[in-house]
Amino acid sequence: MPKGMTGKILHVDLSRRAVEIEEPGELFYRGLLGGRGIGYHYLLRDMPPRTDAFAPENVLTLATGVMTGAPLAASCRFAAVGKSPLTGAAGESEAAGFFGPELKKAGFDAVVFRGAAEEPVYLWVTEGRAEIRDARALAMRETREVEDAIRGELGSDKIRVAQAGPAGMRRVRFANITNNLGHFNGRNGFGAVMGAKNLRAVAALGSGEIECHDPEFLRRTATDYAKTFRRSPAGEALYTYGTTAFPEILSAAGGLPVNHFRESALEDASPLGGDRYNELLLKRRKGCHACPIMCKRVIALEDPVYGVDSRYGGPEYETIAALGSNLKILDLRAVAKGNEICNRYGMDTITAGMTIAFACECFERGVITRADTDGLELRFGDAALMLRLLEMTGRREGFGDLLAEGSARLARRWKVEDADFCLCVKGQELALHDPRIKVGVGMGYALCTYGADHMDAPHDPSFVDPASFSFRSVGVLGIHRPMPATEPSLEKVRAFVLLERYWKMIDSLGLCVFGFAPRGVMPIPTLVECIRAVTGWETSLLDLMQSAERGTLLARAFNAREGFTSRDDRLPGRLFDPKPNGPGAGKRAFGREEFERALRAYYTIVGVDPETGRPAEGKLLEAGLEWVAELLARDAAAAGAGSRP
Repeated sequence: MPKGMTGKILHVDLSRRAVEIEEPGELFYRGLLGGRGIGYHYLLRDMPPRTDAFAPENVLTLATGVMTGAPLAASCRFAAVGKSPLTGAAGESEAAGFFGPELKKAGFDAVVFRGAAEEPVYLWVTEGRAEIRDARALAMRETREVEDAIRGELGSDKIRVAQAGPAGMRRVRFANITNNLGHFNGRNGFGAVMGAKNLRAVAALGSGEIECHDPEFLRRTATDYAKTFRRSPAGEALYTYGTTAFPEILSAAGGLPVNHFRESALEDASPLGGDRYNELLLKRRKGCHACPIMCKRVIALEDPVYGVDSRYGGPEYETIAALGSNLKILDLRAVAKGNEICNRYGMDTITAGMTIAFACECFERGVITRADTDGLELRFGDAALMLRLLEMTGRREGFGDLLAEGSARLARRWKVEDADFCLCVKGQELALHDPRIKVGVGMGYALCTYGADHMDAPHDPSFVDPASFSFRSVGVLGIHRPMPATEPSLEKVRAFVLLERYWKMIDSLGLCVFGFAPRGVMPIPTLVECIRAVTGWETSLLDLMQSAERGTLLARAFNAREGFTSRDDRLPGRLFDPKPNGPGAGKRAFGREEFERALRAYYTIVGVDPETGRPAEGKLLEAGLEWVAELLARDAAAAGAGSRP
């Protein structure tokens, strides 16, 4: 068994209230790296085709990576993987914090859930054992209450709790999973999957040590990192601002989503900026497991209207834009309160804000009226409305019951699903980065197997300046030419393929992108040395990237089986419009045809059929996924015989 892992995977059948332990062996971990790879393996292997995401047969996995819990900066993440109730596709979402390392210390690398409990339960994992416990009294309580109640019942405030929240129990389709109240498996709606399974929470506590192959090398590297990372501009910025400086940076570049992406800059973005945030809200900085970067914000705000509970953490950039600029709300106090509401109920702030923005635009256009909204007048710039709608959504109350379905389902209901202003990919709302200044992000939105997501690959501006650390750091990947941020060229496609594989390697290993080049400061060769020091593997960057690619192939195979094709890899029409304002206003960044050519080049490079989106048999064989090739062949034969819905 490799170092860094327990070698044990916990399988929980909630219908039978039974637990089993699997010990899959070293090759299993080496082939998938953990995290998303492990989750997609069980999802594709064990879930029947065309199963509803809320059905008991959906397979939900919480999985650490081989680096999760290592004594090293940015080594704390775990993945939630299952069929997304928001998109119907293979879904994943990674979270930082402390739950992933604690799950390993409690004795398991992953927990795989099947079935559904008859009444609300939570899972208690400790010292290599697991127990399903009654959670009926916790079902609809808010997240802070539940964390405190579980810790009180089990007798330790050191217990790490990952939970669905009352929004998840009500099956809000973008309900998230929160651990320690301020870290989130935010996208794809896995809190709602937990709710459908009547799984209120997972609690973990352990005393086990995570054994590493070369702890002395890791100790020296971690010490050097902690001493030096703030000497770089990226390290200092992350410590000082986290991601809260982005509103001003992106507005100055003409890439800040405003008014549902109808504008791309504010005349003055400073009311939402990092300095204002630090002055108004910041109480202290905190980090995740073993991490000195301290990019998380703890806020304090005493205000008769917008007072917030500091236990829920502070808003980061995506939330500031989703609940702020994109709704044309320029009051950080209101954004902080909206963030707290989402965190109390357990809802993804990105989809929540984007769905409200979509509804506001539909109201402006006359697509819906007061008769559809419980008499509410939906307006951009109305902070009180935003807060009320978030509360209604978390409770599925009145018009909030519709908002809880997300933008894509609302668009179908209101018969505007083909409109350019329905800003979803595969049913998931865009994150708050505008492809009109970052075409690689646009490719990531379109091609990501689990819907639009800003974490699918590094962002283009990092690779424009040949003298920058970010650009120089990716030479080891084979990227040697700087590229304009808005050019969908073949050179950009080749770079995107390499960067996507590397980014998925980071995710699979259980790492955070803020720690490592090109986004963070640790060079890629040093990262590979750290992976060897944890696992004892004689491995290489190529080997690791190929292992991560298996996870993406598994996800694409699952989507193909569920009926997704390359036609679903499309951007909303609004993103092909000329820039509305800010730098480059009136100019079109790229056209539909050249973007389509870029996507077709991507399919050809990665071994995906450009028409169907299915992984080619040869690509699956190259990856050692013969069983997946056989599964898809059987599926195609069954579909041809007309036996599949």
